[in-house]
Amino acid sequence: MRGHGLTRRDFLKVGAGIVAGVAATSIVGRLTFFEAMGEGIDNPLEFYPTQDWEKIYRDQYRYDSSFTYVCSPNDTHACRLRAFVRNGVVVRMEQNYDSQKITDLDNEVQATRGWNPRGCLKGFTMHRRLYGPFRLRYPMVRQGWKQWADDGFPSLSDDPTLRSKYKFDSRGTDTFARLSWDETNDYLAKGLTAVAETYSSEVGRQRLLKDGYPEEMLAEWKEAGTRTMKFRGGMGLLGVIGKYGLYRFSNMMALLDSYVRKVGPDKAQASRKWSNYTWHGD
Repeated sequence: MRGHGLTRRDFLKVGAGIVAGVAATSIVGRLTFFEAMGEGIDNPLEFYPTQDWEKIYRDQYRYDSSFTYVCSPNDTHACRLRAFVRNGVVVRMEQNYDSQKITDLDNEVQATRGWNPRGCLKGFTMHRRLYGPFRLRYPMVRQGWKQWADDGFPSLSDDPTLRSKYKFDSRGTDTFARLSWDETNDYLAKGLTAVAETYSSEVGRQRLLKDGYPEEMLAEWKEAGTRTMKFRGGMGLLGVIGKYGLYRFSNMMALLDSYVRKVGPDKAQASRKWSNYTWHGD
């Protein structure tokens, strides 16, 4: 560019000046609202030309209704929170600040305000998980497991190669199939029955030993395949009815054992009930 009397450096300076001029003109045009409000307004802080921003601010916290609930995602606190609903959607959750009103069933012991506030960020954002795009809204089953069930639950102990065929050793590479609730209940019942049938009697014992079960784990097996089932109800005080309901389901396996082994109530065996601590501990 030297041959034309304009160096690259000069060109960049001129270009930058033009851009700066255009930008300054644009900015000045947008900053006209900073001009003086007019005569008679000595203190602009005492005069608001528009209050729309206040309405927008307040609308963020507007709600149609609210309700209290006990938050127990997976800890032992069971905090009482309040959810605020707008247009049928929970928009936020807050502490309820009423712990001082909580008493025991006999109204003999009462909590103090020292228990406030109760709640954590995990609980306050739980509604984001409920409305999140990855929330499961219908039953699903692993394709490999479904195929295993459709094939009649062939024993994985008798033919270890089936573990790879049905992706029991590579579940992360499998896909999922959507089921109806009726189909889900059918597959659940069939799966429980298959476990009970596979691991009952002496044949079941040999399969368990072949799978690596130590002898001491079979001490309370009592020839019932239902005894190989392990149900964990979770921390009981997080929901005595809901969490312990799984323990009641565990007891119901005695009915399944009676059906599979054709034994009476005196010999029927339920499954194993594991507490939260025995499940995670030693």
